[in-house]
Amino acid sequence: MRYVEQYLNHNVAFRLLALFRSKAFAALRRLAPAKLAGHGKGDLIALVTTDVELLEIFFAHTISPVVIAATTTVVYAVLLLTLDPWMALALIAAHLVIGVLVPRFFATGVRNLGPTIRRQASSLDDVMLDDMRGLGEIIRFGRGEDRVAVIARLTKRLWTEHVRLSRVNGRFAGIAGVLVLALTTATAVLVIALAAAAPLHGPALVVAFTLIASSFGPTMALSALPANLTQTFASARRLFALMDETPAVTETGTATPDYDGMRLDHVTFAYPTTPRPLPGPESSSSRPLPESDGWEPESASSLLPLEGELSATRTEGVSAGSTPILADFSLDVPATGILGVQGPSGRGKSTTIKLLMRYWDPQSGGVTLSGTPLPDVDAHHRRRVQALMGQETHLFDGTIRDNLLLALPQGERVDDSVSNAATDAAATDAAATDGLLRDALAKASALELVDSLPKGIDTPVGELGDRLSEGERQRIGLARVFLRDADLVLYDEPTSRLDALNEAVILKSIRDTSEGRAAVLFSHRESAMRVADHVVTF
Repeated sequence: MRYVEQYLNHNVAFRLLALFRSKAFAALRRLAPAKLAGHGKGDLIALVTTDVELLEIFFAHTISPVVIAATTTVVYAVLLLTLDPWMALALIAAHLVIGVLVPRFFATGVRNLGPTIRRQASSLDDVMLDDMRGLGEIIRFGRGEDRVAVIARLTKRLWTEHVRLSRVNGRFAGIAGVLVLALTTATAVLVIALAAAAPLHGPALVVAFTLIASSFGPTMALSALPANLTQTFASARRLFALMDETPAVTETGTATPDYDGMRLDHVTFAYPTTPRPLPGPESSSSRPLPESDGWEPESASSLLPLEGELSATRTEGVSAGSTPILADFSLDVPATGILGVQGPSGRGKSTTIKLLMRYWDPQSGGVTLSGTPLPDVDAHHRRRVQALMGQETHLFDGTIRDNLLLALPQGERVDDSVSNAATDAAATDAAATDGLLRDALAKASALELVDSLPKGIDTPVGELGDRLSEGERQRIGLARVFLRDADLVLYDEPTSRLDALNEAVILKSIRDTSEGRAAVLFSHRESAMRVADHVVTF
């Protein structure tokens, strides 16, 4: 029976964990990118791993002990009623003390420890992940001892909370044990008293005493539940808060217009007064969003109107709290050609991109795609029409081919699972896919670089692409954007971290691939504007 209990408990528990993890990932997708900006990556990783796994304690180790304790108490009480009603009453009273009162007081003693432990563990996860990603810089600047000291301090602080939890757990376990001895002794006294009053009833009382003395095992298990559940409940609150969080925008559009330009029409937009962390016990320790995530200070400036269809008007103020980043701002994005948007860092260029991509919706005014309000456009269609190359090119830990195939529409590529016995048609498709990849690399001026690598297009790039230089990563990212074959490509400071030679290569590629389609080049560099057909100055 014990085996069956454990099998059923864990079968249910792990099926539910898979469901919770799936829902957590779905919530992250729904909230990204706007609502996740500024949140620690280590914290989010802990949320979908450790926090979900802690729920296993509830489903596999909590529900059945409670059911078993309640069932055994009822069975023992029924048996004792056939022997002596007073003994049945004594059993019920003793089990209420051990199984209800002790856990209730125990839960009060550990109520705040679970949230504290989960919050501190998430902070440690953030620091560890951050340090691993920046290990090269830590070593080069000789700050290893300082970073280890931070990790040690956070680890010791977390360990201290675990010690407190263990101490409280031990204290209440001892109290429960002493209470069991005391209640068993009191029951023995009651048996002696009842046997003295009715000697012929003595054998039944001895059997009743034996039943009571042996009945505390399942109920004793309940007294340990608060220590196990304090972190479980804290993790559940974090997980359900993530699932309940509302996204910055809700995608309900169905329109699929052909691309014929975009427009920001008298848009006013301000970020929330403070970055909103995911709700939960740890929300009090939120951090401000970095400037690169859109929290950009603004300064007063104006724009001269452009001739023709391109125009921009703008009123700005210093970003403080709810002060608008963009106020009464208008911008026309052409159907073809390159529009350059130049201005110093912190003027709202990245915010404009986020509105064009509909990461956020403006508080007033509107954003349209081919004359259709952006909220009415189907999200999948919009992502097919638009492509974005950000300031940082993220490469996944795989080969160059893997990273390029990420952008290639599914219908235009061959699954990697095709075996040696694949048909000639599949082989032809594979060759065509390779042709598309090489063509995109050539457009990004990266083909010669890739061919010079030991394994060519199948060369591993390493975690975060750290086996390639910044310029090489940018070129691979540019090829990935070209593979998308979008009608409108937004470039967010694509050359800000490159030297003059690599900047010239990237700009030439952008110029050569923008024939017959639209591109918007956002940059603080005046040199980047030389490939633009029209320039808007912030």
